Amino acid sequence: MKKNKTIFIKIIPSLLAFSILILPQLSSAAALQYKMLEPNAFPGVSTSGNDLPTFLTMAFQFGLAIAAILAVIMIIWGGVETMLSESVFGKDAGRQKIWDAVLGLGLALVSWLILYTINPNLVIFRIS
Repeated sequence: MKKNKTIFIKIIPSLLAFSILILPQLSSAAALQYKMLEPNAFPGVSTSGNDLPTFLTMAFQFGLAIAAILAVIMIIWGGVETMLSESVFGKDAGRQKIWDAVLGLGLALVSWLILYTINPNLVIFRIS
């Protein structure tokens, strides 16, 4: 019980600082322009927009892709650990890795689904 209070004591000030320091900056972010250092660094990725909403959209999609790739890797790792382990505890650890990977991927996809269900424009990150 004391550990949960300690976590909240650390999280609440961080969220408060974020809301005070970062959110006002994002409200004026529509005027921000950035110049890509290397425009052709990622072939196949659209780099037509130089504004913050385009960047956030690409970063969100990139994060979902990384979550899916890492989930597949962890599922494979947990399956191999389950197959090669001789002890019951090793098999349980492998199954737990698989379950955690599926839950993590589900959490990432559900976050996108909730935003898309509320309003499809929420996953596009338009600031205006």
